[in-house]
Amino acid sequence: MTPTFNGFLETRLGLLTLTVALVVVAACGDSGTEPVSIPDPEPEPPPAAATTATYRAVFEATWGASTHPTNFPGGAHFSPLIGAVHNAGVTFWARDGTATPGIESMAETGGTSTLAAEIQAEIPGAALAVVNGSGIRSPGSTTIQAIALRADFPLVTLVTMIAPSPDWFVGVSGLPLRDDEGNWIEELEVVLYPYDAGTDSGPLYTSANDDTQPQEPIRSLRGESPFSDEPIGTFTFTRTDS
Repeated sequence: MTPTFNGFLETRLGLLTLTVALVVVAACGDSGTEPVSIPDPEPEPPPAAATTATYRAVFEATWGASTHPTNFPGGAHFSPLIGAVHNAGVTFWARDGTATPGIESMAETGGTSTLAAEIQAEIPGAALAVVNGSGIRSPGSTTIQAIALRADFPLVTLVTMIAPSPDWFVGVSGLPLRDDEGNWIEELEVVLYPYDAGTDSGPLYTSANDDTQPQEPIRSLRGESPFSDEPIGTFTFTRTDS
């Protein structure tokens, strides 16, 4: 049977439609370009550490007849607190070091003026400010409401005389209130034990003056009579501006 013209035309149209469809499918299946990779967003940088901080310091004195019963004296108290905000460029006292005249005066009499003058002499180079606080009966507590520090002055020194005594005291020297990453510490408690300033050789709380010559190094009296192995108290530094 001879194919008709209409049949021939339908066959050609069918082939043409199939060809166009294949071309469209091929075009859609391969655009000829690589897919675009969108990078992850950069993480937010950590906030910069504050360059200043303010702390409250609480001295909690636990020295008493129950904790240090050997010959515990009447009228037990601590002299007015004295210290400094400073950097590593100066040390006002150190265990195994020699007491300055300011530390000697503080430890023997409770006086603060000589040590304050030593601190003032380091301002504005290695020290930022003198720190002062009140004296107290023991047991008892006292608070310094505001100690201002800066990133370039992150250390605190603070001392007070154990009274009565020949030359005994408690304190901290060059205590850092920033951590190794440069962040301000929110709260820090320091347990305090007694020190001998090495300037008076009296063995008892109420010994007569006995000037030590030559001067001896500052040393710990923890567990040495008349003290027990118990602490004398604590310093607690709490950041108040965070």
